[in-house]
Amino acid sequence: MIQYNSTLSFSGTTATCTSILEGYPGQTTKIVISQTLEKKDSDGNWKYSCGWSTTIDGYKGYVTNNAYNRSKGTYRLRTDFTVYAGNDYEEITTYSFEQMVN
Repeated sequence: MIQYNSTLSFSGTTATCTSILEGYPGQTTKIVISQTLEKKDSDGNWKYSCGWSTTIDGYKGYVTNNAYNRSKGTYRLRTDFTVYAGNDYEEITTYSFEQMVN
């Protein structure tokens, strides 16, 4: 079973975005981790704030990125995982808990 997680934390106005996935040993050959930090607008819609993409060979992937000087508001981290087994792949999307910047 694939295990994955997406977490967002803030220290002041600096966001720490962490995404982890463990695939199938002996089967998963590559993982692409695409992180998108999203901010809620005044209408309650989620908008792009910043993002990163990382490719990892193997069956385990761990990525952490920082976003600095975020403005006041509510944020979440969206992570899109693409998990490869040779030419076959599986896509997984997960979201962190929402975090507030005051």
